[in-house]
Amino acid sequence: MITTLVLNFLHDERGAESLELGITGAIVAGGAVAGLLTLKDKLEDKQGELARKLQYASPD
Repeated sequence: MITTLVLNFLHDERGAESLELGITGAIVAGGAVAGLLTLKDKLEDKQGELARKLQYASPD
């Protein structure tokens, strides 16, 4: 009886697609976060560079 229950559980694929979609969504979200953090760092560098140039620019 227990063996039958375990075998039925192992062969049951209901919900597998939802799990796969959830894992895919988590991977995509992680990639988006990593990309945005990289973009944030680059934008901060550019902002600092622009601020330094404006600080030392002489008015004409």
